Amino acid sequence: MEYVCKVGTPAGDVVEQTFSAPDEASLRRDLEERGYYLFNVRRGAGLASLGIQRKGIQPHLLIVFCQELAALMRAGLPLLQSLEVMLERQQDPVFRSSLTVIRDKVKTGIALSEAFRAEGVLYPPILSPSIVAGERSGSLEGVLRRLVQYLRLNQSLKKKAIAASVYPMMLFGMMTVLVLIMLLKVIPQFEGFYEGLNVKLPLPTRIIMGFAHFVQDNILWVGIAVAVAIVLGVRWFRQEGASVILDRLLLRVPYLGSMMRMYATSQLARTLSTLLQGGLPLLNALEVASSSIGNRAMAAAVADSVPQIREGKSLTAALESTNILENIALEMIKVGEQTGALGDMLNSIADFYDEDMETRLQTVLALVEPVLLVVMAVIVAGMLLAFYLPLFEAISAVEKST
Repeated sequence: MEYVCKVGTPAGDVVEQTFSAPDEASLRRDLEERGYYLFNVRRGAGLASLGIQRKGIQPHLLIVFCQELAALMRAGLPLLQSLEVMLERQQDPVFRSSLTVIRDKVKTGIALSEAFRAEGVLYPPILSPSIVAGERSGSLEGVLRRLVQYLRLNQSLKKKAIAASVYPMMLFGMMTVLVLIMLLKVIPQFEGFYEGLNVKLPLPTRIIMGFAHFVQDNILWVGIAVAVAIVLGVRWFRQEGASVILDRLLLRVPYLGSMMRMYATSQLARTLSTLLQGGLPLLNALEVASSSIGNRAMAAAVADSVPQIREGKSLTAALESTNILENIALEMIKVGEQTGALGDMLNSIADFYDEDMETRLQTVLALVEPVLLVVMAVIVAGMLLAFYLPLFEAISAVEKST
């Protein structure tokens, strides 16, 4: 939800800004923690106020933006002027609108990190904390370059996963379409032919024909039932805690669960490494890294370890108590803490899991493709056999009578 607020900033200025928050109570609490004084608040009139979220900025646009902003700052251009240049070149309407708001806030003296943070889910969780680290350390350009590298690696992994799943999905889609064509078009043509044979249909043929009749007679209700199931599933998934339950179940799926755990661990390690090397404290970095994990069950477990870090426990002990990471990752984190090279060791963990996951993915695909082809062949052969069995029996009956 977006709220338009008139606030007093920690610097003593009174400005009107737009903030994103789940509800007004959370907004007031968040502003108080950040040192703002709230004069008045009203609900925004944008899409978010209707429960419709703006789509996030596309990763490739964000990569180009960060890369070009770092280059402009390296050339000695002031931040505000750099934003003006980037705004003039931006063609994407959503990104352009957001950059305009950010530019206007920076003009009033608000930090760049705060301006990005106020845009909410439009940007990835790692962006604002990374900029905070750059602002505090005075090396914003270097932080932006590390962020570009991080975003590129994430995009590369996602593209590999998508590319690897295209062929199996096409095979499955073709198999589904083929079965539907057989049930709705081919079988009805055979039914009239069977009536003229005057033979008792074999059991496989009767089963397939019965199923085909059910689909034909109830196609509308089947479609409605599928649509209702999808709607109910989406509504359940949007409930608080539902995604955690589903992701926890997915982690228990043999082989696939271990691959999902690897990917989530890689996300955690790479995000945490980027933030730590950018100069963000461990506690804040771990909070942000937990929110960047795609698997909500692992994200919740890592978030639960944050209070233990606050109490003085080591990162290894805090993560070990969650029972969510593998021993090899914990051992490498322990070595990184003991040697003072935690950021580099976390990068090594991410690289290790990325390579292992890619190898396993290739193995799975090497098995999935032939298995799907065999399943398609068995289904088609079984249906064809069921079609021709009555014909074989009729021929046998004719031969016996002669």
